[in-house]
Formats: sequence, C-alpha cells, structure tokens
Amino acid sequence: MGIAKLAELIKEEAPEAVRTVSLEQFRGQVVALDASVAIYQFRTAMPKIVNRHGQNISPLQGLFYRTLYLLENGIKPVFVFDGKPPDLKQTVLAKRAAVTGITKEAEDSTSDLPERLRKQDSETLLSCLGVPYVQAPAEAEATCAALVKSGLASCTATEDMDALPFGSGRLLRHLNAKNGDLEEISLPVVLQKLNLTHEQFVDLCILLGCDYCEKIRGFGPKKALKLLQQHGSIELVVQHTCRQKHPLPDNWPLEETRRLFLQPEVAQMSQVVLEWREPDEKKLVQFLAREKHMNESRVCRRMEKWRESRLKQIQPQLMGSLMEGSPRQQKIGEFFRIKKHQSEGLSSQPCRKKQKPKDQPETATGT
Repeated sequence: MGIAKLAELIKEEAPEAVRTVSLEQFRGQVVALDASVAIYQFRTAMPKIVNRHGQNISPLQGLFYRTLYLLENGIKPVFVFDGKPPDLKQTVLAKRAAVTGITKEAEDSTSDLPERLRKQDSETLLSCLGVPYVQAPAEAEATCAALVKSGLASCTATEDMDALPFGSGRLLRHLNAKNGDLEEISLPVVLQKLNLTHEQFVDLCILLGCDYCEKIRGFGPKKALKLLQQHGSIELVVQHTCRQKHPLPDNWPLEETRRLFLQPEVAQMSQVVLEWREPDEKKLVQFLAREKHMNESRVCRRMEKWRESRLKQIQPQLMGSLMEGSPRQQKIGEFFRIKKHQSEGLSSQPCRKKQKPKDQPETATGT
C-alpha cells in the first residue's frame, strides 16, 4: 500500500519538491530498484505469457527488457529483494486477507509459479545480465533508502512512497512510463516546504496511513499536516483533538511503527559489493530460451540491439583516444569485457546467424 495519499499531498503542498525528469538525466548514476514492486508490475500489467510448463513468464520477460533498457540508457541498476516482513506488517496483511479472502499461502498454491521460485528466477536472470542485486533482511524500500543515504546509490526507484519516510533523499517514480517522463521527489525539499523535521514527517505518514498500523479515523491528509505543523508530534495532536471524533485504534503500536521507519532493519552497507559486468549471452539463451522456453529469436534480437547500443556508446571514446594522439589504437575489447568459453569452444555471442557452407546450394523452405 505504501503511504496513503502522500504523493497527492506533496504535489499540492510542496510542488517545488516534485519535478518531471528524463531517464537521460540519470546516465552514469546508480539507481536502487525495489524488485518486488517491479515484478508485481510485470505480473499485473503485462499480458500473461505461459510457457510449456504452464508457468507465467511475463514477469521474467518484463525484467529482461526493463533491465536492458536501463543499461542501454547508461543507468547502473541494483535490484533489492524483500526479506521477512516486520511483525507489525503481518497484522495488517492478515486483516487485508480477511477482507479479500486471499492469503499469501492461497496465492502461492493457485499461482503458476510460487513467489520463492519467481524470486530465484529473477536472481538468475540478473546474474546473467551482469547486474547486482541485494537481499534485504526486511523491507526492500528501507534497504534502498540505506543505499542512497550511504552514497552507494543516487536514488530509489519505486512506486511506493515508503522510501521517503525510510529516508531516501530522492525518489524516482513511473519508471515504466511510456512517454519517458519520470517523476522525481526530493525529500529535503519536501521537509523544507512542509516545515517538518524527518521525525515529524514520519508522524505525518503514520497519520495518513501506512503498512504497520491503523490510522486515526477522521484525519484527512491536509488536516493531518496542519495539526502536525501546529503541534509537532502525534502525541500533542491527540491531546488537542476530540477523542470521540477521532478515536485511537485499539492497541495502537505508535512507537514500534516509528522505529520501523526511523531505525529499520537493512542490509549491512559495509558488506554490499556492487559490480556491473557485461551480459553473458550464452547463459542468457540457455536460461531464458532453453530452461524457461522464452522465444529464442526474440531473446537474440534483443541482445543484438544491446550490442549495437554498446557500440554506439563506446564510439565517442574510441574517437576521443584517436584525437588525443594515443600511442596505439585501442581495441574494442578494452572498452567492455567479453567472456571466452574456451572449455566448450563457444562464442560469448551465441545469437549470431549461422553461415551457410559455400559449396552447398540454397534450398527453399516452406512457410
């Protein structure tokens, strides 16, 4: 769910914090992505593609195309996977399941591919693409925010607004926009324009409604903001409002919820190693086409486009080295590594068209 109506409130009360940007503006930057949100988008927004094993591979195909698209635009993506949800979130999830009648166990039992295997396939694909990923101990958005705060990433890319109360200085939304326009929200500007500290901003998010506790009834977004600006904390807001009109939820875990936002459990930044490698086309074809039965020609065409894009990226560097009077002509292999598969005698580019023997006449093929 994220934070209810937070995006709308920021756009109304702190419009200076929101700006429309292009992906080009993030060239060369590290972007932390919430993997679960991205995969969920692919599952729900893309047409269902079922392979011969009855598995819906549309999320895998979506992740394949999205990741290459980011790499082609000079972005260094790092995907962060959710860990165990906090205990407070389990309570909210159970209440939602009671309303919808759908539990996680029921979804896994009726799904073509359980969540554990979807995550495993996604990690395998990212490894083949040479893109790093991080396993969060709890909420992915919290670890994304920690990557930004530590300087390992420049922004968090997710549709959920939770990244802001977790402390991500920059939030990038609508990465899947067809028109290419993205939305960037600056947390420092939000705090400045709303005249709130980060702790007060977390209180605002709790009043608006979050994943860890119920909200106080009767507080709309603008009213919640105004009361916090006047009184400074939820405790003082409660003291100055009528309990009959705004009753507190039973067993309301206010302090625990604050701690989850302000002191979240995140991956150890000192142990995070981010390294981007060239995609391994042989492994990609083996995994996507042979194991997951994705259309092989489509995979190969996409990788051919990737190679063409990489050549365009390194051409200015090649020309620059020549113009500067380099003592020797640099080889293309020096600009991006190509793995050799000497043991099997295979090229790292398995998608090249096979050449017909010169002595063998061409034969017509039926349609």
